[in-house]
Amino acid sequence: MSDEEGLSLEDVGAGADEITPAGRKAGFLPTFLVRALKWVAIGLGFVILGVTTTVVTFNLVNRGRAASELQEISPEYSARPEPLNYDDTMEEIRGVTSDEVPAIFSARISLGYEPREQALAIELAARKREIQNLVLLYLSNRRSSELRPENYRQIQEDLRSQINKVLKEGQIDAVVFRDFVVTQ
Repeated sequence: MSDEEGLSLEDVGAGADEITPAGRKAGFLPTFLVRALKWVAIGLGFVILGVTTTVVTFNLVNRGRAASELQEISPEYSARPEPLNYDDTMEEIRGVTSDEVPAIFSARISLGYEPREQALAIELAARKREIQNLVLLYLSNRRSSELRPENYRQIQEDLRSQINKVLKEGQIDAVVFRDFVVTQ
């Protein structure tokens, strides 16, 4: 082998005609485009890092709190309840309270029930007198101080409970006072 055929260290590197001017990169992309792509890649890296950190942190904080902590909506709750049918056939109920000096009360009530319960409507008509007597006895056993407006809701709930105990074809949903007066 001769020296001419061997590897020469002087051949390695760029020649004077291959050197590029300052600010220009040898290749097919201009320098400003390479810099812009570099900054886009850095920004994209920060976005990915931020999203990943947020997801991991959120999962660590909420570990074990899955759907078990969500509050169930009560079946009785409804923002807009369906209207009830009302039995308005009850006559006025008059009586006296259980005070030492009895007060006189007068009440007219309506019984509310679901519209689809037609058998209940028939039973309410059949038990009208029994229900009126039940209401009379309930109100007569109260003092006039217990029959004040601040107690109306409790009285309605008590009456609904008492009436539902005697019904067999369904349950009423509401007792509504059309008139309720207590006088001394």
